Amino acid sequence: MLLALLPLSVSGCEILSGKCTYEIRSLDAAGSVSENGTELAAVQLTLSEDRGSIQSTGMQWLVTGTTLKGHAVSAALKDMSNPSVVRLDLPLETADRPEISQGFITTREGANFSGIHDLLAAGRGIVELQTDDPSRPTVTVVLTANRIGDWIRPNCS
Repeated sequence: MLLALLPLSVSGCEILSGKCTYEIRSLDAAGSVSENGTELAAVQLTLSEDRGSIQSTGMQWLVTGTTLKGHAVSAALKDMSNPSVVRLDLPLETADRPEISQGFITTREGANFSGIHDLLAAGRGIVELQTDDPSRPTVTVVLTANRIGDWIRPNCS
């Protein structure tokens, strides 16, 4: 039995100390939409996931756009192949803030991120902004993943 554990202790993989019992991955995506050369909205988001002995997922986002600030009535992350379904509501900022929406939410707060990584990695993620502006009632920002991290074990060598 001790001989079976020897390679683990010599290899530096700290599986026995609990440091090598989970994996992490993250993804960054962004997009913007312009009208007549003026940016209407821009979105940046980062999705981070842990699996193994640590289980959690979190997403941080920022939605900006001076033209739409004060006119957005809702913001939502959706899958462009099924835009009728809201994957995640993005709460709007108050009028005194320059952003349309910004925040961070995790599974601990009850957010459901099932399939979000895959839809963003596949280029199907969109942020849909509903506005009170009759000339542009809906503004859709297509998200492009600019960094897709694979699963890694951060504390293993």
